[in-house]
Amino acid sequence: MKIYVKFITATFLFAFIFSVQAQTLEKNILEGVTMSGDWFIANSNTKSGNDSWENEFKIKRSYFTLKKEFNDVFYVRYTQDIAIDKEGSDAGNVETRMKYLYLKIKPKWNTKFVTGNFFEIGMIHRPWITYEQEVNVYRVQGNMPGERNGLYNSAGFGVLFGGNIGPKMDKDYLNDINESMPGKYASFAIGIYNGGGYASFEENSNKVFEGTLHFRPFANSIPQIQLTHGFNYGKGNTIEAPEFTQNLLHLGYMGKYLILTGQYQFGKGDFRGDFVDSLDASKSLSNEGYSFFVEYKIKNSPFAAFLRYDNFEVTDLENNNVKRQLAGFKYSFYQGFSLVLTGEKDTFNIREDETNIELNLQISF
Repeated sequence: MKIYVKFITATFLFAFIFSVQAQTLEKNILEGVTMSGDWFIANSNTKSGNDSWENEFKIKRSYFTLKKEFNDVFYVRYTQDIAIDKEGSDAGNVETRMKYLYLKIKPKWNTKFVTGNFFEIGMIHRPWITYEQEVNVYRVQGNMPGERNGLYNSAGFGVLFGGNIGPKMDKDYLNDINESMPGKYASFAIGIYNGGGYASFEENSNKVFEGTLHFRPFANSIPQIQLTHGFNYGKGNTIEAPEFTQNLLHLGYMGKYLILTGQYQFGKGDFRGDFVDSLDASKSLSNEGYSFFVEYKIKNSPFAAFLRYDNFEVTDLENNNVKRQLAGFKYSFYQGFSLVLTGEKDTFNIREDETNIELNLQISF
């Protein structure tokens, strides 16, 4: 009987200690963890040439993110990218891909001239589109111009280093207008990547350098004016490794209620290695394009309107040009919840024109 009582007592004591330890471990693991999401749900109406209109409900994207800040130096991020599979025997199924999975390090190297230093290691941001999506927040409508034209994408395997030249802008500006370029005078981000993006294997041994340099030329008088140079130098992600060289110039006015931007891109090839000579896959084709974007937020209201115009051409090929005209209205009906009505007309030289009208629901939390 005594042995039985001791056994029961020891069992309950062990269970209690294990429970306390598990709760402590859970608390330590979850401490500092934040969860967020971004869902793009749409009713889409599309028309190609003289064909009839087609209507469908669809999930355009669904991002789920976990972040944990261990201290003021180390930080980790995990983001899933959930979309509809459009290829192969699984077409139509929901597929889950990894978008970001990295360690962020913020070393205390700050000086009077260089501040806000950071590293990202793993499946990380590619700096240009990351920046552009903070300026043009209508990713729910579709990709940014460079990604839409197949030149580069938004994430990849690699290492990124960034920071600011000079102090940060004041908190009111960063909170109320735009925090993507925090340096008062300049900011930078430079990375080295496999090159194939977050959804492809590396097909050669080449690495791609991508970076952005942001300048605020009138920091003390008109800080809303920003000038950016983005670049990619490397090879396309094929065995033939064609040249991939892209430069981009971007000028914008980032106000609280008005955003105006213009950009010009020029170079050879693309990150996938698609823009190549049909007879020689190692020879890249020259291309160039430009885009304009304007957004106006109606003061003291939940409404905003935007316009965008893109023009892209593979200059080494005749009649290979696309023009895009986009317009939209946004209604923010709750914090993080919005309806975005958009219209797009794409004009091609080599195939029939396309028209798209969508009602998008964006849920951000």
